[in-house]
Amino acid sequence: MKKINLLIALLISIQCISQNIDQLYSNYFENTREIPYLHLNKTSFIKGEEIWFQSYVIEQNSNKLHTTTSNLYVSVFDEDGHQKEQHLIHIKNGIGYGSILIDSSFTQNNYYIKASTNWMRNFSEDNSFTQRISILSDQKNTIAKTSSQDDFYEFKLMPEGGHLLENTVNNIAVLIKNQNNKGVKTKTGIIKDSNGNSIGAFNTNTLGFANVNLAIKKGEIYTFEATLNNGTALTQNTNVPKQIGITLNTKVLDDYFVLNILTNNKSLNVLNGKKYRVFIHNTRSFKNIFFDFNNTDKNYVLLLKKQELYNGINIITIFNEKNQPVLERLIYNDLEDVFNQIKVTTSKIKYDSIQATVTNYSKEKIFLSSSFLPSNTKAYNPNNNIKSQILLQPYINGVIENADYYFNASKNKSKDLDLLLLTQGWSKYNWGNIFNNPPKDNFNFENGIDVTLTFNKKLNSKQSILIFSNKNNLVKEIKDNQSDVKLTNLYLKKDSDFNFGLKLNGNTLKVTPYINYYNYSLKDVFNKKKLILNKNFEIKVSNFKDLPSNVTVLEEVILKANKKDKEIKPYGAATILTNVKMKDVLIPSGETIIEFLKFKGYGYANDSIHPRRKKSRFVRVYLDNNEITNSLWIIESMYANTVREVYYGANPGRVNEEIHIYTLSPQEYASKKNQFSTVKIPIGFNQEKEYYSPKYPSFSNSTYKDFGAMFWKPNIVLEPNKAITFSVPKNYQKEAKIFIEGISESGQLISKNQLLSFE
Repeated sequence: MKKINLLIALLISIQCISQNIDQLYSNYFENTREIPYLHLNKTSFIKGEEIWFQSYVIEQNSNKLHTTTSNLYVSVFDEDGHQKEQHLIHIKNGIGYGSILIDSSFTQNNYYIKASTNWMRNFSEDNSFTQRISILSDQKNTIAKTSSQDDFYEFKLMPEGGHLLENTVNNIAVLIKNQNNKGVKTKTGIIKDSNGNSIGAFNTNTLGFANVNLAIKKGEIYTFEATLNNGTALTQNTNVPKQIGITLNTKVLDDYFVLNILTNNKSLNVLNGKKYRVFIHNTRSFKNIFFDFNNTDKNYVLLLKKQELYNGINIITIFNEKNQPVLERLIYNDLEDVFNQIKVTTSKIKYDSIQATVTNYSKEKIFLSSSFLPSNTKAYNPNNNIKSQILLQPYINGVIENADYYFNASKNKSKDLDLLLLTQGWSKYNWGNIFNNPPKDNFNFENGIDVTLTFNKKLNSKQSILIFSNKNNLVKEIKDNQSDVKLTNLYLKKDSDFNFGLKLNGNTLKVTPYINYYNYSLKDVFNKKKLILNKNFEIKVSNFKDLPSNVTVLEEVILKANKKDKEIKPYGAATILTNVKMKDVLIPSGETIIEFLKFKGYGYANDSIHPRRKKSRFVRVYLDNNEITNSLWIIESMYANTVREVYYGANPGRVNEEIHIYTLSPQEYASKKNQFSTVKIPIGFNQEKEYYSPKYPSFSNSTYKDFGAMFWKPNIVLEPNKAITFSVPKNYQKEAKIFIEGISESGQLISKNQLLSFE
């Protein structure tokens, strides 16, 4: 009987041999990292349709929506990796949405959509989102050829931990893929020794994965022979095993991960007395387990209790006594149940539409997007859903085939996911980078667009520049004695109008500045090697024509009409507070709102406002019904002519004084009798549009049923135990498939497919 040195995970030690690894690791992942995901309404499109999408940006350190990201670049690349176009999407509290028209310029069969940010360029690891889309056309019908012996296949053998060790049992992962990077199932698989004797068998699954536990003899080379269903024969040899060292063999039980760290007789004296570290980490947190080798035990067993590991990916790295990483393994720990507290129901309300209700039965707010497609659709084939993009892709090198498969209701998904991770070897995070190449802030974390306005002459003390834009809901007055005026963090909409005026002696004259823009585009690159390139994608269409460019906008059915919003006034506006209409006011001491308040008896010092007559009394300040008492810098440079009215005075019901400032809307500002020059801004954030239904020639032919769209509903925000109801056109279909993606406030990811009956 072999003595086993059993280390229980409950006794995990946090004491380090060297604080160096812990500190370097913490420093490497200290900066916020963004993980974008795009939920597309589908992945195959007819010319004339639009790609509708909702953007989710997750903060990797918290796994929640990234509340500070604002600039997301969505780029379209052609099959040659050339950028065709780029769209800037405004992200608000982690969410944004937009659309891309598939017009006549889309001439290739396939394109690739990539989502990334400028800040992501600071990191060695690529966490961008990429999805291939297919364009249908009546000009082509590419027929998929059948595989033959001339086809290229990738056949790899990957020992767990990264290498083989002689005179031990080694766990070897098998991977077989075709020329399109698709997994291939074997018909038979035989393992032979160097003498040609059959010593074992293997069989890959439909994803091309298998694993074999094989006793490796000293200096022995083994041959794996695979026969595919089409008759193709493939062979691959193992590498020469190491003579001294350790290897890893991991097993998954119901409540534990079992880590077997194995060595051989030749290594006993070399390893005796050396202290090794098992470093368990997931980029956000880490744990250490330390153990000592002796001169008798060849198998060290670590039981890792699932409840004490991190949810999702856990990276297990084994360091030697010199703090050098020697083995690594990725495991997936699924502690939480699949989010199933979203329910979709339908009821008939008209002959041509149905009423769809999405209900949130959870105890937290959720954010969703949904795509409705014909029940037999072939147009929805994303490589990732939100779960695989957030939980798998940040840790894996390369692209995972059918990554969303590992998060559906498949019977074998846990086993298949472990096989996938076994074939991945080391994680995306290179220890050479962690030790020697920490991220540097070479690229800015962008918030909006920066603009520099250059005028022919400097402004004097009696002049100011007035700017307003209805589309951007912007009113601004600038006094600056420099010829260049800088505006930062603007959320300009592309192709929107800006109006400029020079204010002088109470009049406004036309003035047109020279404008420079910053933070509005990204020099993005596209790595084709990381993509699944299906060269033989088959498209069959019937009665097919490109859709006309003119479209019909769907009018959404409102089941319960909302009352018209009333203008909100502060408490006591009619009876207690004093009201001043600014259009009737001449301020003798200056033109800013602060100067007006000083004129009315308020002092401003140390970022606070107080009545000069009663300095001890507290004053609360509101701007357009939002309290800014602790952010008074917002109104320091606000000019009185941008304000509609002010309420001020003591509020006996609240034991303090209040000031309520209401600004002019861009429409009100534009209505003033002033002269302005108008400039169309050629850059900016995509303007968000309501979903519209293309004019399909028929809802009954196979083209529509296979590749058409029914409805797209983004920007669904549901409070706990609340529901939303909207109208979905039936388009003469008896059933529809709904694809829902989303996330909750706490970071629980939601991916749900459901068949809806219209009967």
